[in-house]
This record gives sequence, structure tokens and C-alpha cells, in this order.
Amino acid sequence: MTAPTSHNPVKQAVDAVHATQVTPAKRGYPYNLPSRNLIVVVLGEFCGTFMFLLLSFIGAQTALVTNSPDDSSAPLSPASLMYIASSFGTAIAVNVWIFYRVSGGMFNPAVTLGLLLVGAVKPLAGLCIIPAQLVASIAASAVVYGVLPGPLLVNNTLGNGATVAQGFFIEMLLTAQLVLTVYFLAVEKHRATFLAPIGVGISVFIAHITATNWTGTSINPARSFGPAVIAGFVNYHWIYWIGPFAGAILSFLVYGMFKWLEYQTANPGQDDDMEKAQKPVDERPPLVPRDSGFEVASPLEGGHGQP
Repeated sequence: MTAPTSHNPVKQAVDAVHATQVTPAKRGYPYNLPSRNLIVVVLGEFCGTFMFLLLSFIGAQTALVTNSPDDSSAPLSPASLMYIASSFGTAIAVNVWIFYRVSGGMFNPAVTLGLLLVGAVKPLAGLCIIPAQLVASIAASAVVYGVLPGPLLVNNTLGNGATVAQGFFIEMLLTAQLVLTVYFLAVEKHRATFLAPIGVGISVFIAHITATNWTGTSINPARSFGPAVIAGFVNYHWIYWIGPFAGAILSFLVYGMFKWLEYQTANPGQDDDMEKAQKPVDERPPLVPRDSGFEVASPLEGGHGQP
């Protein structure tokens, strides 16, 4: 004797849709090829970096041409600083939110290095992602130069008497702040992980408020490289590479220290690790790695982590 079947048309329609859906994880060739996944990641980083920098450069160019039309080297007014910081902060927030499912939404070689150091990005993927970010920066700079009148003004330069050494340390420390934001809001898994793009955007906003009058605010070698290709390289351009990379390494050391100390036990109940954190120390194995918002990098996943 068979059970009566449901005659609910809505349920039948939903069941029919579910029966026909095929998830990417169940697909065969060519969807499970490591090379295909890597291409998807690289294309995602190119598109995301291009859109982030295109919007940011147009906003910065607008602020610079209206700041002091007769003196392009004049210090930025508070209004211009806010305009530039808002352009970069909001542009990266929205594009990270769009592309994090595709590539992780890095858009920055220093962030990519930081994720390499914690194993969220495979070395091969990193070697492919960073060139994509650089090419995207060149493309964004060229488009801004082509569609807006006048010279390209968004090249990173020192200003207001800042020395090369001062510029280096400013870039290092502000990049460390950015990468720590990525570590604790995106790599670490907790209740606020889905809001990580907002935290990243705020971190970039604060960096531009802080440093634009002194270094032009890079915190991103790709951001500096593209405009320099179009407008020319300054002889201290290296600080916009070494400074951010040093900042990524510094943030990795700080993050590693807190992970080694099992920092979540000092302030339990703040996130989804609450139950783990409240266990007595002798009941927990030593130095248990905390759950990450990024999956462990795998060659079958294109060598990148998914938040």
C-alpha cells in the first residue's frame, strides 16, 4: 500500500527545481580542473582590482583637481582628504563584497602575501594573482588618464617634507593595520565574518585619512604601480613595495603571536569559539588552531581560500 502523494503545487514546483539543480561541487570535467579554478581566481582578482582602483582613482583625481587648481602640490584640505578616503574605502568595500566568493577579494599584493603566509593562498596561485593585480592597476590608470582631462594626478609621492624613511614606516604600519583587519575579520571565523568587507573598507578609509598628505597612501603596491607606469616613477618608488610587504610580515608575526597564545581564552564568549574558549586549559590540546573563515588552500580549489 503506497502512501498518498502531496498535491501541493508549490511544494511540487520547489521539489522539481531542487531535483534539477546541479551544484559546482558535483560537476565533472572541466569544472574540477585545478587550472580552470586558478583561471577563475585570476580573472576575479583582475576584475575586482580594476573596478576598485578605477573608482578610487576617479574619486581621487576629482578631489585633487578641485583642491587647489593653481598649485597641485598644495596640502590637501580636510574636505579633499575625506573625499579621497571615502573613494578608496567605499570602492574596496563594495568590490571585496562582490568578489570574495570568486577570488577572496584581495586586490593587493601585500594582502596576498599575508594570506600566503597563513596558508590561505597557495604559492602558485599567489604567483599568478599578483601579476593580475598589477595589470589591473595599469589598466585602471590608463582608463582614468584617457577619460578624464589633464594629467594623471594619483601617482604616489611624498609630500609636506616627509622623508623616505618616514614614508617607509608610515606605509609599513598602515599596511600592517590593513592585513590584521583581514586576518581577524576574514581569515578568522566568527559571527562578524560576513561584515569583513566593511571592516576592510574602514581600515583603508582610516589609512587615507592618516597618510595621504605624507605619502599619498599606497598600502598596496598595485595601487602605486599602475599610476607610476602612466605618470612616471619617482626614485623612492620602492617604499611603496617594501613598506607594504614589510607591513604584511609584521602583521603575520603579531597574528601568529596571538594565535600561539590562544588569544580567545583571554576574552571568552565574544564569538563562535565561545565553547572552545571556556573549556579548562587541561581539557584542550595545546595550541589548537582556531577555525578559519578561509578553507585550507587546495590545488583542486585553484589554490585560494574561500571566506
